[in-house]
Amino acid sequence: MSPRYGGPHPLYLNMRFLTQPLSGMQRYAEELIAALDVRLAADPGHLGGRRVIGLMPRSTARARTWQAIETRVVGQLGGHAWEQSELGLAARNGTLVSLSGSGPLFHPDHVFAVHDANLFVNPHFYSRSYRMLHGLIRPRLMRRARALVTISDFSRREIARSCGLSEDRFTIVPDSAEHLLGIPPEPEILQRYKLTPGRYVLCVGNQSPNKNIALAIEAFSRLAPEGVRLAVAGGAAAALARTRTVQAPWLSSLGRISDGALRTLYENALLFVFPSIYEGFGVPPLEAMALGCPVVSSDSSAMPEVLGDAALYFRSGKVNDCAKRIAEMLALDPINRQRRVDAGRIRAGEFRWDHSAERLVALLRRLDAN
Repeated sequence: MSPRYGGPHPLYLNMRFLTQPLSGMQRYAEELIAALDVRLAADPGHLGGRRVIGLMPRSTARARTWQAIETRVVGQLGGHAWEQSELGLAARNGTLVSLSGSGPLFHPDHVFAVHDANLFVNPHFYSRSYRMLHGLIRPRLMRRARALVTISDFSRREIARSCGLSEDRFTIVPDSAEHLLGIPPEPEILQRYKLTPGRYVLCVGNQSPNKNIALAIEAFSRLAPEGVRLAVAGGAAAALARTRTVQAPWLSSLGRISDGALRTLYENALLFVFPSIYEGFGVPPLEAMALGCPVVSSDSSAMPEVLGDAALYFRSGKVNDCAKRIAEMLALDPINRQRRVDAGRIRAGEFRWDHSAERLVALLRRLDAN
């Protein structure tokens, strides 16, 4: 049960994510809390008059200002040590919400978000130290949490099955690509890498094996369409630089880039290819759709749920099928290509941070009523 005191008990937000590099889970937490903040600023009574307080360690990497959410620096520690000791102590008299995949084990009123079951389904994708730590903590966090949040129906099923939990314990609060629409483009990225608008295919991913960037490269090599390049952005490009593949004349290895540069790449690409083996949601293809770039995606995991009929799918792990779908997309006439673009924009527009914040608020209200 939720602890009760002389007034509405506070709602605490675990803001450890502000100390971490901005990746998928951190982006989710930051944007969802920003959308919640907008709601609270418009209606301070949105959560029954509860104070909403973000708790963070001293070593924050990113500064963020909020309209209605209070912030408080607590303790002297950092990382997991801070989370397991000083955070739990500071939040002991209220509900604690942790949105980026970790939190204190022993908080009695914890709303905990788990983004996917990748750690349990594909443990070989992670380092031994990561498996040992999170494989130990995360299942216990889920069992002890008062409520669980995840980002797709696919993730709900997979996490529940992998960890022996009831699907009914999860509330789906989806991810979104909406944040990229507010970032100014950086068109100089095209000149820097000699990319011609409308003459390259884009692929984005880190070095994790589940991103399967090598499949997209192999599929493109079998096509080698005249005058069209494959641009690979993200951490995966660093790994490519250590291989002979990077010497292919049609391949541009871009490395890590800013969000503004990424926006420019999406907006000027012929298409976006997403070969991932396993995703709890899959934000990059939704980002591409939001910015008018048609998508060729693997049919794995959450991708059909998220992208719907707006993407062109290939069988996961099948190089020839990927190459075939890329060729089909490249061959579209202007009218049918525009239909793909329009369908993608509509689909991406169905996932909004405000809608996700509304789902989170509804969950918190249900918990408070009980």
